[in-house]
Amino acid sequence: MRKLLQYTLPFQLPQKFQDEATYRLYKKWEKPARQVQIFAITLLTALLYIILNFFDKSWASEQTQLVMLKRHVFVLVPILLTISFLAYKKRFYKIVMPALAVFPVIGSSSLIYIASQLQNPALFLPEGYLGVFWIFIVSGMTFRYALISASISSLILLVAGLYIINDPDIYAIHAFWIFCSFSFGFLGGLIYDRSKKAIFITQQDLHHLAVTDELTGIFNRNQLNNALDEEISRSLRYKKTFGLLILDIDHFKNINDTFGHLEGDNVLRKVAQLLGTLIRSNDTIVRWGGEEFVVVVVEVDEKTLNNICENLLKIIEDNNYDPVEKVTVSIGATLFKNDDTQDVMLKRADKALYQAKDKGRNRVTLICSSSDLI
Repeated sequence: MRKLLQYTLPFQLPQKFQDEATYRLYKKWEKPARQVQIFAITLLTALLYIILNFFDKSWASEQTQLVMLKRHVFVLVPILLTISFLAYKKRFYKIVMPALAVFPVIGSSSLIYIASQLQNPALFLPEGYLGVFWIFIVSGMTFRYALISASISSLILLVAGLYIINDPDIYAIHAFWIFCSFSFGFLGGLIYDRSKKAIFITQQDLHHLAVTDELTGIFNRNQLNNALDEEISRSLRYKKTFGLLILDIDHFKNINDTFGHLEGDNVLRKVAQLLGTLIRSNDTIVRWGGEEFVVVVVEVDEKTLNNICENLLKIIEDNNYDPVEKVTVSIGATLFKNDDTQDVMLKRADKALYQAKDKGRNRVTLICSSSDLI
């Protein structure tokens, strides 16, 4: 099926998500739109069932009409309105999908009961065909839930049809319409599901390009604002400070002039790679521009931040950059204070960096107070 779709569709179908983290990110990305869809569709469907009760049903007995009224007003409409309410309230989202999947099964079962009371069941069965298509395309169910719900509902319609439809030719048409509604719904639901995942993966790729430095593969300057905003909010909420350091490769112009820009680029990549292996997974590395890097280091005090910087100095200096003989860096560092803004922190770290350079380079300077900037 996948190969057939790939030949006919104008876009590349994505493979299954490679890791659980990406799958969770996708679920988070699609959740708001799915909630709105379920809320609106279940509300509209409930309204349509209410309107249906105002149609003339003289083709059914009074007892059957009463059963229809009870089915719509006291069973289906309340279920739909409840699901709509649960979808509206984000905290109930976990139970929305199972409830939505059960609803068509209840609807199909009650539909078959009413059809069995009619002399001509074919008058009432189209709702079942439409219901199968509704599950896949309209309802807002995930494809897996839709497949389970539609399969059970279709099976109910097929098996029950053997008992309520006496004419084999009419039953054959009945089975054909079930097959049509299921196959169209299945194909449409599958394409819709795959296209959403393709859009998500494309969006993620574009986002990655937007925030990634092409040369070194680490975050670029665009990501720094997001990282700092997040850490400032976290620090104010949980009373845990974080550090910011600006790292500059010493005499980088001399490296380019002596060994060429290609070797200079190799040095940049090597330093970025070392930073990636030396800092913790929750920290953020950004290429600030040229030969400068910014690192956001979470949950540190002054002593820990200084130790991290000294460790970076030593390991970067001790590494091999052949044919470049030696590479050192200067580091300016600071800690977040409650009244800090991004600009204040960057200004303080930048001032510390210039002090480290003025003192001879290949060293760390730590400034933790804005008063030191004066």
